[in-house]
Amino acid sequence: MNLVHAPFYQGYVDLVKGNIETELKHQISEISVLINNVPDEKWKYRYEKGKWTVAQLLQHCIDTERIMVFRALSLARGETASLPGFSENDYAAISEYARQDKSKMAEEFYHLRKSHLSLFQSMPEKILKKEGEADGKPISVMSLWYITVGHWKHHQKVIAERYF
Repeated sequence: MNLVHAPFYQGYVDLVKGNIETELKHQISEISVLINNVPDEKWKYRYEKGKWTVAQLLQHCIDTERIMVFRALSLARGETASLPGFSENDYAAISEYARQDKSKMAEEFYHLRKSHLSLFQSMPEKILKKEGEADGKPISVMSLWYITVGHWKHHQKVIAERYF
């Protein structure tokens, strides 16, 4: 399937090696296990001054997944206006992630991904091929699903390498 997206997203897309539906399903349990296995003393840990805490990073992953899937839904339903961009740092700064309990965050992400998997499964190929614009750049519905999966894979690697 033809993937259309800004070059910025290619790194995320390249991380998806298998079937996109299988990857979406597999990550459901993977996400919960990772979050629930974060030691309490690491929840607010920063590997370097000015970097996000584990909690902030995971909240960023939830926020980004919501945004990418909102974009996919919007384009799938025929939105023709360019969808807005977002500043990950601005979102992180006001997310109040520190109030978030890790078990509740794991549950939130679990239900979010389950819901998103159902949405993906409801989209026939002709919908997945639809294209539109986000942040002033062309993007396809299918690319947004790849970005969603690849974004998590990217941050999962960051967590493993820099936080634990």
